[in-house]
Amino acid sequence: MVAQLLRLRVDLLAGEVRGGARRSVGVVLGSVVALAVVLWAASVLGGLRTADPVVARTIVVLLGTAVTLGCTLVPLALGVADQLDPRRFAAFGIARRDLVVGLGIAGLVGLPVVAVAVLAVAQVVTWSRGAGPALLGVVAAVLVVATTALVIRVCSTLGAVAAAGRRVRAVTWSAVVVVVLLAVPTVSLLLRLDWLDPAGPGAQRLADIAGWTPWGAAWSVPADAATGDVGTAVAKLLVALVVVAVLALAWWALVGRLLVTVARPARVRRHRSLGWFDPLGSTPFGAVAARALTYWARDPRYRSSYLILVFVPLVVLPLGVAGVPWAWTALVPLPLMALIAGFLPHNDVSYDNTAVWLHVASGAPGWTDRLGRLVPLVVVGAPLLVAGAAVSARLYGDMAAFPLLVAVSASGLLGGLGLSSIVSVALPYPTVRPGDHPFHQPQAAGATATVAQTLMVLGTLLCMAPAGWIGLRALLGLDHPSLSLVLGVGIGVGVVVLVIGVLVGGAVFDRRGPDLLAAAQRN
Repeated sequence: MVAQLLRLRVDLLAGEVRGGARRSVGVVLGSVVALAVVLWAASVLGGLRTADPVVARTIVVLLGTAVTLGCTLVPLALGVADQLDPRRFAAFGIARRDLVVGLGIAGLVGLPVVAVAVLAVAQVVTWSRGAGPALLGVVAAVLVVATTALVIRVCSTLGAVAAAGRRVRAVTWSAVVVVVLLAVPTVSLLLRLDWLDPAGPGAQRLADIAGWTPWGAAWSVPADAATGDVGTAVAKLLVALVVVAVLALAWWALVGRLLVTVARPARVRRHRSLGWFDPLGSTPFGAVAARALTYWARDPRYRSSYLILVFVPLVVLPLGVAGVPWAWTALVPLPLMALIAGFLPHNDVSYDNTAVWLHVASGAPGWTDRLGRLVPLVVVGAPLLVAGAAVSARLYGDMAAFPLLVAVSASGLLGGLGLSSIVSVALPYPTVRPGDHPFHQPQAAGATATVAQTLMVLGTLLCMAPAGWIGLRALLGLDHPSLSLVLGVGIGVGVVVLVIGVLVGGAVFDRRGPDLLAAAQRN
């Protein structure tokens, strides 16, 4: 059974290269790049054999901990079903023990585990400074590979199971958001405090903490022995053994559970009203607006798009660390958020998938489709834009920047929405299907995606340029424009582009309705 599962694993990996030419080139190129990075990291670890033991310990433990932690978090966040998911074998009557062992060993054949194995062998070279550290390095390498293989098996299976439920998926996404929100300022703080210096006390303290975690214990065993702390090395060896044992038991329990668990049928929810369709659905424009509001509120694909806006204010942290005055960094997030918000619906028709036939078959004018889809972003974005401008101007220290920020951001938001109204019907490209995980992107969208996204970014920046130029000159004291001029240029450009985009996009929608339906079905 183990041999059969190994052959199946190899055949599945080989099948990744046997697809279309573009897919094969992407897989091969990505694998080569990953292998090059791993070999470079291995050469760095090997070169630490003659370095100071304390410095080498800091680098090896921190690098190893980061790699193992990534192998834990990435499968959980992605929630992508593994090709050797235990649920796929439930109907074949395979004994639980055979399946646990077979899938566990088959999991060793894969790029992540092979990459970690290369690094584990490299750290053996790092600690070849005596019989004791070298022997512990070999033991640590075995434990590292076992830990990585098991944690990938367990986390990928748990992530796939969690992704099947909407509530659990929402909780997972919330956890990812919190982790990112905490990680960005933490990394910036570490950079500012020079904690990246492996000889510094900050990095060494961080390595001390990481060495006691489940992700860093195995990496730290030979490192502590090489620095003369044999007692700590033995204690961490026990921790690493316990981690492998716990992961093995978790894998055993998880496989046993999945083999006898039947998927629950989806619950049917009863609604007492039609939601947004009650107040808005009496006209073609209102029906499209109600549908767009419902999608933006409930569809995970849309939520994953606008969650990007939550991260935008964090860009000021690296800028501040790099030396940009903090007052000026307060002016950056709002225009960038407006640009992204205008960019979001640029492929909105493809998100409808086959449901776009409702818009085509109803015979509603194209402009109602174009304008109705923009209602959520305009209704929510306009007040947030004004509030964000007030907060940014306050942080900047001069409320005179308020109208400048409103003008620049309004031209970006409204101009971007106008351009999206044209691009989404002129250049639709494959995207995530309804009901799929937000990370389940098509393998290749061709050059259309690149052209559409490039045109959107460049076009939106062009819309923001007039108001941005006036605002920059005003902030630098080179000019003193009137309030009406600033708002007139910014909002005026945005409104003009929005109106033109809705009318042109509506005309294109009327002419290409059947083609849009065919394009959406190719997703």
